[in-house]
Amino acid sequence: MLTLRPYQQAAITAIYGYFQAHTGNPLVVIPTAGGKSLVMASFIEGVLKAWPDQRILIVTHVRELIAQNHAEMIGLWPDAPAGIYSAGLGKREAQARILFAGIQSIHRRAGEIGHTDLVLIDEAHLIPGKSSTMYRRFLDALQAINPALKVIGLTATPFRLDSGMLHEGKNALFTDIAFEAPVRDLIDQGYLSTLISKQPATRLDV
Repeated sequence: MLTLRPYQQAAITAIYGYFQAHTGNPLVVIPTAGGKSLVMASFIEGVLKAWPDQRILIVTHVRELIAQNHAEMIGLWPDAPAGIYSAGLGKREAQARILFAGIQSIHRRAGEIGHTDLVLIDEAHLIPGKSSTMYRRFLDALQAINPALKVIGLTATPFRLDSGMLHEGKNALFTDIAFEAPVRDLIDQGYLSTLISKQPATRLDV
């Protein structure tokens, strides 16, 4: 049985706390190598064991992450009712209660995916701020099917160079940061290695 690290459990607790007090779309910020896949899997397991009728969609942009997140889910909960919808992985299990999908494969298929209660977006910082993107059009279509749809973004950084903080601005999809695990804290606690910069082989003579 996998044991969550304290900050991973804190992230899950923060998500529940957020939805008890708010109605927006929160962000969960966990550094690279901090175990976002396990956080998602544990959160999903908890939701479905408490509310078995919920339908959950996990969306990202590359097949490697789709496969990784699905494998983490099955590793934690072998009997999870999980499926994959990804052209790159050759699977279209659209009716799975827990569906791991690639945005390129599903962005025009909200009707096929059908009623969804919760969407988790991995690598949420890759969503452009514009309201006309694949993600936004797809989420709008899902929300037309279920106006109570909830969206959670997971990312290592809540910032984009072209639009600033992911939860700020007129067209922001996300509304708040529900939880953030600072890199420095995870290094100090021994979960991440200390950052070391290496001297390049070529030196500039200026």
